[in-house]
Amino acid sequence: MKRWVKIALETADPSGEIQVGKPVELSFAIGGVAQGSAPLVAICESVLFERQLVTLEPDDMPLVMKGSATLEPIPLGKLSIPPKAARVQVTFARLRDGKFERVLSRVVYVTLGAVEVPDAADTPAPAGEKTGGGELMAEEEQPDVVPVAGEQVAEEDLLPLPAPGQGQAYWQQISTLVSRSWSRTVRHIRHAPTSETVRVRFRLYPSGRAQLIQIEKGSGAREVDEAGILAVVQAQPFPAFPGDVGSEAVDVHVRMRTGAKTSGRDVQSVTIQSSGLSEGGAARSKK
Repeated sequence: MKRWVKIALETADPSGEIQVGKPVELSFAIGGVAQGSAPLVAICESVLFERQLVTLEPDDMPLVMKGSATLEPIPLGKLSIPPKAARVQVTFARLRDGKFERVLSRVVYVTLGAVEVPDAADTPAPAGEKTGGGELMAEEEQPDVVPVAGEQVAEEDLLPLPAPGQGQAYWQQISTLVSRSWSRTVRHIRHAPTSETVRVRFRLYPSGRAQLIQIEKGSGAREVDEAGILAVVQAQPFPAFPGDVGSEAVDVHVRMRTGAKTSGRDVQSVTIQSSGLSEGGAARSKK
Protein backbone atom coordinates (compact mmCIF):
# COMPACT_ATOMS: atom_id res chain seq x y z
CA MET A 1 0.00 0.00 0.00
CA LYS A 2 1.37 3.39 -0.98
CA ARG A 3 2.08 5.71 1.92
CA TRP A 4 -0.12 8.77 2.34
CA VAL A 5 -0.64 11.46 4.96
CA LYS A 6 -3.72 13.44 5.90
CA ILE A 7 -3.46 16.44 8.24
CA ALA A 8 -6.62 18.13 9.52
CA LEU A 9 -7.33 21.20 11.60
CA GLU A 10 -9.39 20.38 14.69
CA THR A 11 -11.06 23.56 15.86
CA ALA A 12 -14.36 24.42 17.53
CA ASP A 13 -14.67 27.47 15.30
CA PRO A 14 -16.44 26.47 12.05
CA SER A 15 -15.05 29.58 10.35
CA GLY A 16 -11.53 28.15 10.43
CA GLU A 17 -10.30 31.35 12.09
CA ILE A 18 -7.26 31.01 14.37
CA GLN A 19 -6.08 33.99 16.36
CA VAL A 20 -2.41 34.76 16.87
CA GLY A 21 -1.30 33.57 20.30
CA LYS A 22 -3.92 30.83 20.56
CA PRO A 23 -3.32 27.04 20.60
CA VAL A 24 -3.81 25.07 17.39
CA GLU A 25 -5.00 21.47 17.41
CA LEU A 26 -3.99 19.25 14.51
CA SER A 27 -4.94 15.66 13.80
CA PHE A 28 -3.03 13.47 11.43
CA ALA A 29 -3.20 10.02 9.89
CA ILE A 30 -0.56 8.14 7.98
CA GLY A 31 -1.43 5.19 5.77
CA GLY A 32 0.66 2.39 4.37
CA VAL A 33 2.55 1.73 7.62
CA ALA A 34 2.23 -1.11 10.12
CA GLN A 35 2.18 -0.61 13.87
CA GLY A 36 5.46 -2.50 14.32
CA SER A 37 7.48 -3.07 17.46
CA ALA A 38 9.09 0.39 17.40
CA PRO A 39 6.66 3.22 18.26
CA LEU A 40 5.65 5.50 15.41
CA VAL A 41 5.63 9.15 16.45
CA ALA A 42 4.73 12.50 14.92
CA ILE A 43 7.00 15.47 15.67
CA CYS A 44 5.43 18.91 15.14
CA GLU A 45 7.83 21.85 14.80
CA SER A 46 7.29 25.56 14.11
CA VAL A 47 8.98 28.82 15.07
CA LEU A 48 5.61 30.06 16.36
CA PHE A 49 4.66 27.01 18.46
CA GLU A 50 6.26 24.77 21.04
CA ARG A 51 7.66 21.50 19.72
CA GLN A 52 5.29 18.57 20.21
CA LEU A 53 5.93 14.83 20.02
CA VAL A 54 2.95 12.48 19.83
CA THR A 55 2.91 8.68 19.76
CA LEU A 56 0.54 7.42 17.08
CA GLU A 57 -2.04 4.70 17.62
CA PRO A 58 -3.56 2.17 15.21
CA ASP A 59 -6.69 3.27 13.38
CA ASP A 60 -9.69 1.02 12.69
CA MET A 61 -8.47 0.81 9.09
CA PRO A 62 -5.56 -1.59 8.47
CA LEU A 63 -2.10 -0.09 7.95
CA VAL A 64 -3.24 3.33 9.20
CA MET A 65 -1.86 5.12 12.26
CA LYS A 66 -3.39 8.26 13.74
CA GLY A 67 -2.85 10.89 16.43
CA SER A 68 -3.42 14.51 17.38
CA ALA A 69 -1.42 17.35 18.92
CA THR A 70 -2.23 20.68 20.52
CA LEU A 71 0.38 23.25 19.50
CA GLU A 72 0.98 25.82 22.23
CA PRO A 73 1.99 29.26 20.91
CA ILE A 74 5.33 30.86 21.70
CA PRO A 75 4.60 34.39 23.00
CA LEU A 76 5.49 37.18 20.61
CA GLY A 77 7.61 40.13 21.64
CA LYS A 78 5.82 43.39 22.36
CA LEU A 79 6.98 44.89 19.07
CA SER A 80 6.84 41.75 16.96
CA ILE A 81 4.77 42.05 13.82
CA PRO A 82 1.87 39.55 14.01
CA PRO A 83 2.48 36.87 11.34
CA LYS A 84 -0.15 36.06 8.74
CA ALA A 85 0.69 32.35 8.69
CA ALA A 86 2.71 29.77 10.58
CA ARG A 87 4.81 27.07 8.94
CA VAL A 88 4.36 23.71 10.69
CA GLN A 89 6.50 20.68 9.83
CA VAL A 90 5.15 17.28 10.85
CA THR A 91 7.77 14.52 10.78
CA PHE A 92 6.73 10.89 11.15
CA ALA A 93 9.46 8.68 12.59
CA ARG A 94 10.17 5.39 14.34
CA LEU A 95 11.70 5.55 17.80
CA ARG A 96 14.44 2.91 18.01
CA ASP A 97 16.98 2.77 20.82
CA GLY A 98 16.32 6.36 21.76
CA LYS A 99 16.86 7.62 18.19
CA PHE A 100 14.36 8.78 15.58
CA GLU A 101 14.35 7.06 12.19
CA ARG A 102 12.47 9.33 9.80
CA VAL A 103 9.65 7.77 7.77
CA LEU A 104 8.42 10.89 5.96
CA SER A 105 7.50 14.51 6.65
CA ARG A 106 4.94 17.07 5.54
CA VAL A 107 4.84 20.87 5.78
CA VAL A 108 1.58 22.79 6.14
CA TYR A 109 0.86 26.47 6.65
CA VAL A 110 -1.77 27.54 9.17
CA THR A 111 -3.14 31.03 8.53
CA LEU A 112 -3.67 33.32 11.51
CA GLY A 113 -6.21 36.03 12.16
CA ALA A 114 -6.00 39.17 14.25
CA VAL A 115 -4.36 39.37 17.66
CA GLU A 116 -6.67 39.76 20.64
CA VAL A 117 -5.86 43.24 21.92
CA PRO A 118 -6.84 44.22 25.49
CA ASP A 119 -8.35 47.60 26.29
CA ALA A 120 -5.85 50.41 25.87
CA ALA A 121 -6.43 51.57 29.44
CA ASP A 122 -5.25 48.19 30.75
CA THR A 123 -2.23 47.89 28.46
CA PRO A 124 1.12 49.42 29.46
CA ALA A 125 3.00 51.35 26.82
CA PRO A 126 5.66 49.33 24.95
CA ALA A 127 9.09 49.45 26.50
CA GLY A 128 10.73 50.26 23.17
CA GLU A 129 12.14 46.79 22.53
CA LYS A 130 14.03 46.42 19.26
CA THR A 131 15.94 43.72 17.51
CA GLY A 132 19.71 43.86 17.39
CA GLY A 133 19.59 45.78 14.11
CA GLY A 134 17.11 48.34 15.45
CA GLU A 135 14.34 47.26 13.06
CA LEU A 136 11.06 45.51 13.74
CA MET A 137 11.14 41.92 12.61
CA ALA A 138 8.38 39.42 11.79
CA GLU A 139 8.55 35.94 13.23
CA GLU A 140 8.92 34.37 9.79
CA GLU A 141 10.67 36.59 7.27
CA GLN A 142 10.57 36.05 3.56
CA PRO A 143 14.05 35.78 2.00
CA ASP A 144 15.55 38.71 0.10
CA VAL A 145 14.34 38.63 -3.47
CA VAL A 146 15.03 40.18 -6.86
CA PRO A 147 12.56 40.50 -9.73
CA VAL A 148 12.36 37.95 -12.51
CA ALA A 149 14.11 39.67 -15.39
CA GLY A 150 12.29 40.30 -18.63
CA GLU A 151 9.62 37.60 -18.44
CA GLN A 152 5.86 37.63 -18.44
CA VAL A 153 3.93 35.34 -16.13
CA ALA A 154 1.35 32.74 -17.11
CA GLU A 155 -0.79 30.48 -14.92
CA GLU A 156 -1.93 27.07 -16.03
CA ASP A 157 -5.61 26.27 -16.25
CA LEU A 158 -7.05 23.38 -14.24
CA LEU A 159 -10.29 21.75 -15.35
CA PRO A 160 -13.04 20.98 -14.74
CA LEU A 161 -14.61 23.96 -13.03
CA PRO A 162 -17.91 23.46 -11.18
CA ALA A 163 -20.96 23.08 -13.40
CA PRO A 164 -23.29 26.08 -13.82
CA GLY A 165 -25.46 26.52 -10.74
CA GLN A 166 -22.76 25.12 -8.44
CA GLY A 167 -21.00 28.34 -7.54
CA GLN A 168 -19.19 28.83 -10.83
CA ALA A 169 -19.09 32.60 -10.42
CA TYR A 170 -17.68 32.25 -6.91
CA TRP A 171 -14.90 29.88 -7.93
CA GLN A 172 -14.00 32.11 -10.84
CA GLN A 173 -13.62 34.93 -8.32
CA ILE A 174 -11.33 32.77 -6.20
CA SER A 175 -9.39 31.92 -9.35
CA THR A 176 -8.94 35.60 -10.15
CA LEU A 177 -7.78 36.49 -6.64
CA VAL A 178 -5.21 33.67 -6.57
CA SER A 179 -4.04 34.59 -10.08
CA ARG A 180 -3.40 38.20 -9.12
CA SER A 181 -1.57 37.20 -5.96
CA TRP A 182 0.54 34.65 -7.85
CA SER A 183 1.47 37.23 -10.48
CA ARG A 184 2.62 39.69 -7.81
CA THR A 185 4.51 37.04 -5.86
CA VAL A 186 6.29 35.17 -8.64
CA ARG A 187 7.65 38.37 -10.21
CA HIS A 188 9.69 38.95 -7.07
CA ILE A 189 11.46 35.65 -6.61
CA ARG A 190 15.11 35.02 -7.21
CA HIS A 191 14.81 32.55 -10.06
CA ALA A 192 15.73 32.25 -13.71
CA PRO A 193 12.81 32.91 -16.10
CA THR A 194 12.14 29.29 -17.01
CA SER A 195 8.91 27.30 -16.84
CA GLU A 196 8.06 25.41 -13.63
CA THR A 197 4.69 24.30 -12.31
CA VAL A 198 3.76 24.06 -8.64
CA ARG A 199 0.56 22.51 -7.33
CA VAL A 200 -0.83 23.83 -4.06
CA ARG A 201 -3.77 22.57 -2.04
CA PHE A 202 -5.63 24.08 0.91
CA ARG A 203 -8.78 23.72 2.97
CA LEU A 204 -11.26 26.53 2.29
CA TYR A 205 -13.86 27.29 4.97
CA PRO A 206 -17.28 28.89 4.29
CA SER A 207 -16.01 32.10 5.91
CA GLY A 208 -13.38 32.37 3.16
CA ARG A 209 -10.49 31.43 5.44
CA ALA A 210 -7.85 29.17 3.86
CA GLN A 211 -6.09 26.70 6.14
CA LEU A 212 -3.54 23.87 5.91
CA ILE A 213 -1.91 25.30 2.80
CA GLN A 214 0.63 22.84 1.44
CA ILE A 215 2.56 21.79 -1.64
CA GLU A 216 0.72 19.01 -3.43
CA LYS A 217 3.39 18.60 -6.10
CA GLY A 218 6.58 20.63 -6.06
CA SER A 219 8.11 22.40 -9.02
CA GLY A 220 11.66 21.28 -8.25
CA ALA A 221 12.63 24.86 -7.36
CA ARG A 222 12.26 25.87 -3.71
CA GLU A 223 11.67 29.53 -4.46
CA VAL A 224 8.84 28.72 -6.88
CA ASP A 225 7.21 26.41 -4.31
CA GLU A 226 7.49 29.11 -1.65
CA ALA A 227 5.95 31.62 -4.05
CA GLY A 228 2.99 29.27 -4.61
CA ILE A 229 2.39 28.99 -0.85
CA LEU A 230 2.78 32.73 -0.34
CA ALA A 231 0.39 33.50 -3.21
CA VAL A 232 -2.43 31.68 -1.40
CA VAL A 233 -1.49 33.09 2.03
CA GLN A 234 -1.52 36.65 0.70
CA ALA A 235 -4.74 36.20 -1.31
CA GLN A 236 -6.82 34.94 1.62
CA PRO A 237 -9.13 35.43 3.44
CA PHE A 238 -11.36 35.02 0.41
CA PRO A 239 -15.02 36.08 0.14
CA ALA A 240 -17.47 33.97 2.15
CA PHE A 241 -19.33 31.14 0.41
CA PRO A 242 -22.52 32.21 -1.38
CA GLY A 243 -25.65 30.13 -0.97
CA ASP A 244 -25.07 28.00 -4.07
CA VAL A 245 -21.66 26.79 -2.88
CA GLY A 246 -22.72 25.14 0.36
CA SER A 247 -21.91 25.35 4.05
CA GLU A 248 -19.07 22.83 4.44
CA ALA A 249 -15.33 23.36 4.05
CA VAL A 250 -13.82 21.95 0.85
CA ASP A 251 -10.35 21.09 -0.40
CA VAL A 252 -9.15 23.38 -3.18
CA HIS A 253 -6.32 22.53 -5.57
CA VAL A 254 -4.55 25.12 -7.72
CA ARG A 255 -1.78 24.82 -10.26
CA MET A 256 0.53 27.76 -10.96
CA ARG A 257 3.24 28.06 -13.58
CA THR A 258 6.08 30.42 -14.36
CA GLY A 259 7.19 31.18 -17.90
CA ALA A 260 6.02 33.05 -20.99
CA LYS A 261 2.46 34.33 -21.13
CA THR A 262 0.26 32.24 -23.39
CA SER A 263 -2.77 34.49 -23.65
CA GLY A 264 -3.85 38.08 -23.37
CA ARG A 265 -4.47 37.82 -19.66
CA ASP A 266 -3.43 35.59 -16.79
CA VAL A 267 -5.65 32.59 -16.07
CA GLN A 268 -5.79 30.70 -12.78
CA SER A 269 -8.46 28.07 -12.22
CA VAL A 270 -9.19 25.72 -9.36
CA THR A 271 -10.58 22.26 -8.73
CA ILE A 272 -12.66 21.51 -5.68
CA GLN A 273 -12.58 18.17 -3.88
CA SER A 274 -13.81 16.63 -0.68
CA SER A 275 -11.51 15.56 2.12
CA GLY A 276 -12.12 11.84 1.53
CA LEU A 277 -8.97 9.88 0.71
CA SER A 278 -8.77 7.21 -1.91
CA GLU A 279 -5.95 4.70 -2.26
CA GLY A 280 -2.62 6.45 -2.24
CA GLY A 281 -4.06 9.56 -0.63
CA ALA A 282 -5.72 11.10 -3.68
CA ALA A 283 -8.90 12.98 -2.85
CA ARG A 284 -12.20 11.95 -4.38
CA SER A 285 -14.13 14.60 -6.25
CA LYS A 286 -17.01 16.18 -4.36
CA LYS A 287 -18.69 17.71 -7.37
